[in-house]
Amino acid sequence: MRDINKENPVNIITQLETLGLNGRQAKVYLALLQMGSAGAIEIAKFTRFKHPTVYDVLDILKEKRLISESVVGGRKVFSAEDPVQLKSLENERQRTLDALFPDLQALYQSGTRRPRVRVYTGSEGLEIVDNELLEVKSKEYFYFGGVREMLLNSSEEHLTDYYRKRLARSVWSNAIRIHGLEDELDYMQSGAQHLRRVRYLPKPIFEDVAGLYIYDHNVAVISALKESYAMIIESHELSTLLRNIWQYMWEIAVPAPPETP
Repeated sequence: MRDINKENPVNIITQLETLGLNGRQAKVYLALLQMGSAGAIEIAKFTRFKHPTVYDVLDILKEKRLISESVVGGRKVFSAEDPVQLKSLENERQRTLDALFPDLQALYQSGTRRPRVRVYTGSEGLEIVDNELLEVKSKEYFYFGGVREMLLNSSEEHLTDYYRKRLARSVWSNAIRIHGLEDELDYMQSGAQHLRRVRYLPKPIFEDVAGLYIYDHNVAVISALKESYAMIIESHELSTLLRNIWQYMWEIAVPAPPETP
C-alpha cells in the first residue's frame, strides 16, 4: 500500500483543493483511495488526524458523495467512491453556475457601484486595454483616433497579432478615425472581412490626440505620444454618455471609401 505520509502528495492535495476539498478532506479521501475500506480508527492512524477530526471529515465526504459507509462485523467501514464522482460533482457545479450566472450578472449590472479608475504608464496599459477589448462581452467596441497613433503606440507586428486574435474572437471594431493620422494598412480598412466599421471626421485634426475606446461599461484613454499612459475608467454612466456622443459623431462622420479590388 502506498503511504501518502511517506510520499509527497502536496501537488495532488493542492489540486483537490481547487475542486472544493480542503486539506484534511483531501488527505482522508486520498487515504481511503489507497486503503480501499477502513474504519475511522484506522483512518485516523493512517492520516495522523485525531478521531473527532476524522469523523467530521467523513461526514462531509459522505455529503459530497465521495465515500460510502457500510457496516461490517458490527462496525462502520468507509470506502472511497470511484474518482469519476469528482467529475460528476464538477459538472454539477458548472450547471449550477450556468443557471445562476444570468441572475448574478443582472444584479451586478443593476447594483450601485462607485466608478473605478486605473492608470498605467508605458506599454503595460496598452497591453491591458488590448486584452480587455478581446474579452469584451458585447463583442464590439467603439474607438476614436488614428492609425498612425496606434503605430506609434506599439508596432505593426503587434497590431497584426491583435487583429488575428480579434477575428478569432469575432469582436467588431467600430472606429471614427482622423484623415490626417491614417495609414494604408489593409487590415485597418473597413469591411466585414476585417470585422471593422470605419468612418472619418469631416475635418482633419493636426494636433497629437489620445485614442479613446468605449467597451462594455468601460472607457479607456491611451496616449502613447509624449505623455505615454493608459487610463481605464469603469463607469456605467460615463461609458453611456461617451457612447451617445460617439454615436452622434458617427452619424455626421464620413463613410470610408469602398476598397478597390
